[in-house]
Amino acid sequence: MGGRNCAGQCRRNDLLPPEAYYDLLRPLCSHLDIWHTHYNHVIADHAGVVEWFKGSGLRPFLAPLDAEMREKFTANYTDEIQRAYSTRYDGKVILKFPRLFILAVQ
Repeated sequence: MGGRNCAGQCRRNDLLPPEAYYDLLRPLCSHLDIWHTHYNHVIADHAGVVEWFKGSGLRPFLAPLDAEMREKFTANYTDEIQRAYSTRYDGKVILKFPRLFILAVQ
């Protein structure tokens, strides 16, 4: 259950569902709000999507690579992003980004 035992190898589906956070936190607080939403970020192009993730999710993958390997990885990743996200009529890309918010009051 969850990402506790994944030793840096977690995948998105290793995260707990909102119901599990409720069950874990509710006994500890007087009020609990949990909501899940998706933001649709309009990004200039596929390279912009790659830049978006370079500052967060890609960091553990890029950090151990030398400059040449990082460039090759980024090029391959950009190709995959182009396959995964279609270009809109104006050339932009819409990145659907899920967010889970939890407000717990003790």
